[in-house]
Order: sequence, then structure tokens, then C-alpha cells
Amino acid sequence: MTTDQFQTPSGLWYNPFDLLVLREMHEAGFIKHSDTPFTLKSGIKSNVYVFGREDLTDSPKLEWMVGTKLCDIVHQAATEADQQVCLIGIPTAGTPFAQAAAMVSYHDNTKQPNGQPVCHRIMKEQPKDHGAHKGWINGKPKPTHSYWLVDNVATNGASKPEAREKMRADGYPDPAGVIIWIDRQQGALRRLEEAGLSRVLVAYHLLDVTFAFGEMGLWPKGAVKAVEQEIEAHQFLPNV
Repeated sequence: MTTDQFQTPSGLWYNPFDLLVLREMHEAGFIKHSDTPFTLKSGIKSNVYVFGREDLTDSPKLEWMVGTKLCDIVHQAATEADQQVCLIGIPTAGTPFAQAAAMVSYHDNTKQPNGQPVCHRIMKEQPKDHGAHKGWINGKPKPTHSYWLVDNVATNGASKPEAREKMRADGYPDPAGVIIWIDRQQGALRRLEEAGLSRVLVAYHLLDVTFAFGEMGLWPKGAVKAVEQEIEAHQFLPNV
């Protein structure tokens, strides 16, 4: 088995570009394994943490690769009916993902099926009570845009419906889609579907990524097995 040809646990075969992205993520410290567990937003403790913050913005090469991958996801998922896809990053980690896709789309002339480049808007952590943009999102919604949410990671998925409520509060339509860079495979996708967010697109699944790290010699195989056990132990079931 070579590092450029292997099947992931979910049955995917990563292409050469994906392997470059994974290697760059590893070099930047995008996903880290620690003997001391991290406490996630969901409340669980995990020995694996997905960053996508300064490790992304400090690495222009990785940021460009992220934008390229996101543009490819949009191109495959969007239709002419989607109008101009406008990505809204869920603050704060999702913001540079949305911006990276817009910059790559413009610079590399990466168009959607309807011929429009990807653009993006900024969602704030807290609404302002001063200035020209007092709501959650900078700017009013445009009927020519199709708004999609994007985030660095999903664990239980709670931040995605929360972001949708902020869009509604500012008069935006519900998101046409949600793009997740890393799904921790702990039930978020089922919960999002239950919440009415059925068009959810995932760039990478955590176990696939860590498995690839092991095959590429970047992580010890024991750490990969620990990730699999952790995913099985912490599953968020749909609300019933």
C-alpha cells in the first residue's frame, strides 16, 4: 500500500490534491492529538482537536488550498437555480474559509454552473448597536445571492442552526446549503437534517483524515485507533 493510493474507512479514495491538502493541514497543525484532552463546545473531552484558526491564516498556501477545495465543492453542488453562491462563515473560525473560497474563485476564474464567482459575507459574533451594520451580518440580503453557511468543524452541529437563526433575524433566507470542512462523525449530520438543514456538504471526515495520516506516516497507528474509539464513544443522537 502506497501513500498515494488507499481507501479510507468511509470508502473514499483521496485524489492527489486531497493528499496534498491533508499533508499541509498536518504541517500547519490543523488537527492535533494530545494526551491531555481538550474540552469541546459540545462539552465532551477529546484528545483530538480541529483548529482551522491561526494555523490556517498563518499559512497562505493552506488557505489557498482550502479555498480551492471549497470552490470545487460549490461547483459540484450548486446549480443555475442557486444564483450567485455567497458563503457566510460561522464566526469566527468559518470566516477565513468563506473568504478563501471567494478569493480563489475570483483569482482562478472558478465559476459556478451559472457563470458567477463565489462571494462571501461576514457574520459577527455579536450584533452592534452603532454604525451602518447593526445586525449579525454585514449588508442586507440580495435576491441575486444564494447564501450558504461554512464552518471549520462539526461535532454536535449546534452552531449551524444558531447561525441560521441569526440569518433570519437579519432578514436573510434560510441557508441554501451548509459546508463543513471537518465532520467529527459524532452525529452532527443527523441532527442538522432533523433541524431542517438537509443540504449539508462535508469536505473531510475526521476518521478518514486521521486514517490517512496514519497511512502517510504522519501519525502513529495507535493514535488513529484512539480516534475511532472516541468517535464511537461520543455519539450525539437526533433530538426526539
